[in-house]
Amino acid sequence: MTALNPHHKKISYLRVVVTTRCPMQCTYCHMEGDPQKPGGATELPAQDLEALMRIGTDQGINKVKFLGGEPLVRADLPEILDRVHEHAPHVDYSVITSGVTSPRMYDRMLEAGLSRTNVSIHGYGLEAFMRRGGKMKTFVARNAFLQRVLADGRPIKLNYVFTDDQDREDLAQLLSDAAGWPAVVNVLDDLSDPNASPEKIYDALIALRGEPAERVTVPDPDSLPTTHLIWVDGLRVELKDQHLGNVAPYKACATCPKRPQCREGIVALRLMHDGRLQPCMDRPDLSIDIVHTLRTQGEAAASAAWAEFVASV
Repeated sequence: MTALNPHHKKISYLRVVVTTRCPMQCTYCHMEGDPQKPGGATELPAQDLEALMRIGTDQGINKVKFLGGEPLVRADLPEILDRVHEHAPHVDYSVITSGVTSPRMYDRMLEAGLSRTNVSIHGYGLEAFMRRGGKMKTFVARNAFLQRVLADGRPIKLNYVFTDDQDREDLAQLLSDAAGWPAVVNVLDDLSDPNASPEKIYDALIALRGEPAERVTVPDPDSLPTTHLIWVDGLRVELKDQHLGNVAPYKACATCPKRPQCREGIVALRLMHDGRLQPCMDRPDLSIDIVHTLRTQGEAAASAAWAEFVASV
């Protein structure tokens, strides 16, 4: 994707739900629009997942993000990444994790070819962390994981969902500490709250930190640009203030009944945990069962179905 032209754009970003399992129970978790059905499978077998990711990279995907659930509870993910990375070493591979697993999983992912990490801060302090579904054990694990990632020096984002005023003190402490870290704090609005908005987040940031020294637009060749706010003490905060509802990159956006409320801040294909390919979180009705084609007709047919689907949406 080289420009934000509507319709038939080249989609180069793939978000992969590698599992729906997660030790956290955050109320605002949207599961990428991919909730697990009771009694259903939690993830694709490694063989299917690898084949579909190979197809994606062959179809022009050059940015892959692993998510869930909690992707790092999937013990075979480093081996999956290793084999996919061998097939497509040029791709940017990243993960969104709550960090409630062993830092050793992070090390294994790095060895397999991981490029970047997003750590979801489900409450920075203990009180906020437990309010968002955590426990003391997972809080300790998250802190150890965070320190390991920060010490590594690789690119890192800290995702923080700002829900309401009860988060202000917790967010303020994170922002204060992050000013001295090699990290970007990605403050996100709660997509389950119809009154949430980037403007509300911006107002909260100004109230907590004062006016930033700089406000810059950061392009993303594979998605939508974001706004970075930079303070004199080095704190950098990212806001996703452009949304699919405004940009309308897909043909289906023109008649989408959810467009007026759409606040999704990225352009990406989703590979869901059950093998469906979907253009955005809110439109499962537009998905195709790509893994069924793979299993019944093989990789060549699945590749053709992938290309046809991208062209159609």
